[in-house]
Amino acid sequence: MELVPDSSTHSAAGLARYITANFTTESDRARAAFSWVARHIRYDRENMYLLEFERESAVVVQETLEKRRGVCRHYAELYAAITNLTGLKSYMVPGYASLRDPVGHAWCATRIDGQWYLMDPTWALQTRTVNGKPLVVFRDDYFRMKPAQAIESHMPYDPLWQLLKAPRTPMQFQVGTVPPPPKHPFNYPDSVAAYEQQDELQRLRATNRRVQQNGVKSGLIFNYLSNNQVKEHNYFIHLDNRQQAAFNQSVHTFNAGIEKLNLFIEYYNHQFLPKKSDDELRQMLAAVAADFAQAQALEAQVQFHSPDLVALHRQQQQLAQQASVKLQSCQVFVDRYLRTGKLLRPTLFHPLSGTNEIVN
Repeated sequence: MELVPDSSTHSAAGLARYITANFTTESDRARAAFSWVARHIRYDRENMYLLEFERESAVVVQETLEKRRGVCRHYAELYAAITNLTGLKSYMVPGYASLRDPVGHAWCATRIDGQWYLMDPTWALQTRTVNGKPLVVFRDDYFRMKPAQAIESHMPYDPLWQLLKAPRTPMQFQVGTVPPPPKHPFNYPDSVAAYEQQDELQRLRATNRRVQQNGVKSGLIFNYLSNNQVKEHNYFIHLDNRQQAAFNQSVHTFNAGIEKLNLFIEYYNHQFLPKKSDDELRQMLAAVAADFAQAQALEAQVQFHSPDLVALHRQQQQLAQQASVKLQSCQVFVDRYLRTGKLLRPTLFHPLSGTNEIVN
């Protein structure tokens, strides 16, 4: 990876393309990404307490490549982004090395040849003092850590990412206690497979449930759960914002239909004068029906979560239902009008003409 051209190092995609072209096995591709991140990203000690798990992964990855420095989350996010683009599957794993840490830590889980391993590119490059001088050492033992090895120093908030049949509790991790073999081993391969099928909200909720079940024994874990709850709240806000666009388009289209319907009713009030052909008359209501149908199709996609937006959505649905009834009334009248001989058509506008009269 020392020969990778500089032009390929400014994006995760560029690095992934180089790795894919030059390394064939999954293990070699993972090692190439791991080695490049560990050797080319400098640890940002000034900001070592700023993990900022709420920030978008893509933003963190690009920032890391631009600054060539970061804290553990930057290393993990960049490594995960590169390996995922090479065809491997990696996830950033948030956790901690000790409950007494003021902040947590972050590393990765990568599936290589069907097996899950844990990777810590942040800790791979360490500085030691040899003969009174600092010496930078590459620690290969943080590449492809087996779960039973990693749990001695890396405790994920979510016990799923321990990748163990007998996950440890926070207190067991802290004091170094190995739990006895359980009667019902945790089937982590099935749980990871389920995780991969879940959407963002489902993952958040499932993660929070597992974390709580495993024990909230420190402010560190409590803060992680709190941040996840904020993420869940923000997820609904983001979802409502996206739904708002479809809703606004639906209302806009509906209002266009209402404007056309009002023009028809005004034309009706003038007893269809000046005269239009039968086809033109039909087209007036057909255009209204088309707008209402399009508005309804857009509205059907909308599912708000905010109570205020839910109430607004319900109000719009009621308006659409009322307008649909009025359109049907107009269509009934036009059908009767067109079936009537032209000499008798003017009589249909008389109040005594019956129930087909359109009510404004």
